[in-house]
Amino acid sequence: MLQIFLFSFLTSIQIIISGYLFYLLFISKQISYNNIFSFGLLGFILIGFLGLFFNFFVSLNRYLNDAFFIFPLIFFLIFYFNKKILKRAVFFSLIISFFLTLTVAFDNHYTPDAGSYHLPYISLLNENKIIIGGSNIHYRFGHISIFQYISALYNNHLFEDNGISIPLGLIYCFFVGYLIMEILNHQNNKILYIFLFIILSFVLFRMNRFSDLGNDGPANIFFFYLIIESLKKNIFIYKLKITSVLSVFIFLNKITLLLAFLVPIYLLIKNFKINSLINRTNIFSLIFLTLFLVKNFLLTGCLAFPIEQSCFQKVFWFNDNNKYAAKYVRMENEAWTKGWPDQIELKKNHSDYISDLGWIKTWKKNHGIVIIKKLSPFLIFLTIVFVTFYLFNRKSFYFNNKEKDKDSPISLMLITICFIGSLMWFFKFPIFRYGYSYFISFFGLTVSFILNFFLISFDLQKFKKNIIIIFLVLISVVSLKNLIRIIPSYQNSLHAWPQIYSNDFKYTKNSYKPVYKNSKLFFFKNETKTCFYSKSPCTHLFNFDLDDLNLKEIYGYKIYYFN
Repeated sequence: MLQIFLFSFLTSIQIIISGYLFYLLFISKQISYNNIFSFGLLGFILIGFLGLFFNFFVSLNRYLNDAFFIFPLIFFLIFYFNKKILKRAVFFSLIISFFLTLTVAFDNHYTPDAGSYHLPYISLLNENKIIIGGSNIHYRFGHISIFQYISALYNNHLFEDNGISIPLGLIYCFFVGYLIMEILNHQNNKILYIFLFIILSFVLFRMNRFSDLGNDGPANIFFFYLIIESLKKNIFIYKLKITSVLSVFIFLNKITLLLAFLVPIYLLIKNFKINSLINRTNIFSLIFLTLFLVKNFLLTGCLAFPIEQSCFQKVFWFNDNNKYAAKYVRMENEAWTKGWPDQIELKKNHSDYISDLGWIKTWKKNHGIVIIKKLSPFLIFLTIVFVTFYLFNRKSFYFNNKEKDKDSPISLMLITICFIGSLMWFFKFPIFRYGYSYFISFFGLTVSFILNFFLISFDLQKFKKNIIIIFLVLISVVSLKNLIRIIPSYQNSLHAWPQIYSNDFKYTKNSYKPVYKNSKLFFFKNETKTCFYSKSPCTHLFNFDLDDLNLKEIYGYKIYYFN
């Protein structure tokens, strides 16, 4: 556990410094309000960009990762040294590392997806430069997240394989810290303050376990981050810059959250200026998005796999011949999110199951109940807090239709986007983790907007103090919960780091077998059901005819394609 604390501390400082550099280089030279955790969140954007860019030419190997880890710190010390930022980065990283250790120790990666394709793809990145047609050996490599590139960069000679687990835990801790700092910010308006309270409550109730984050946690966290930055009282050009780069990063994490793009589009239309469109932030965002789409194209033949309309069927590595083709994968994914495996009566195929709204009956009996169970503690907590607050402040509650709020247009726009996103989530991919930031944001924004017109004369500072006390209690409860989970494992001398080779701690990176064709190594197949972090490229989906799969190399680039 001491090793987790130390490595997390060093990584936290490096990511915060990276975010600070990104802010100065691409957002603004002026820092009006210094939320150190915001730099931490922005650091992931720069790191993801660098990982994606370098992988076009080289593997994200340990020697490259050593240089990558040190370079931002050296660049900061030579060109952009700020003693105050460094002190705050060190101080808050100590706090972050403590809570990260409690969150990560003796927990595990999100399963089954981590073992199926998150960890295998990280291993692939550490050992190979981009593989053209890589989705032909594992179709889920086609809709990989930018976060795999971030994780892969932390497998260096100091952290070794354990380093790939650090960034995922840090993003949760940074976001909690960011929310707390924003609650303490006296410049925030009433709508934003209420929204911050709701989101922090949700995060502490529903996102406090490392094993629950997966690829979807970072995407949803950054969507919340986007909404908050949109609500803040900032000058237009800053707000446009930050929302532009955040919307791109959200899309690169989770394609289902693509409505994030509507936020900067709305801001641009509302106050169009040529310098708002052409600036370093937007150029960076465009390059980042382009690189990711090119990566998708090389990996799958599609710009956004498995959306068939984005595919180029004439490229020879595009797969349109088996059940892992884009059109079948899209239907399978949609059917599974709508409860296809839970059918009790005569089972329909994927296409027939999603052809009408009959799936709702099956879905609500299973995943619908799961969602209710997940949200119930959070909603009960909010109800208790708001009812208690009302009872003690009844005189402060009255409706004033003359109340004018210049932030209402942006609030209504965000509510509309989140409402549309919630509908899209329900009718296209109604599984909780695929888009909970849509409906949680819609709920939080709606409640905040309504209360803004009822809470006319109340002591905001007193309310803030009470809320801080509540959150200190919640954070203590979450920490105690993790301690209760950690103590038995620590006494049994289990490995403290999240297991990246197998859930049962039995298998190691060498638990694989090579698959050859014509004396040429094609890929590896793990002896377990899924690959986890093993030799690469690795797949557990070896149920196609190997005679149909071909492999050739051009200028050191591997290309997998079917006959």
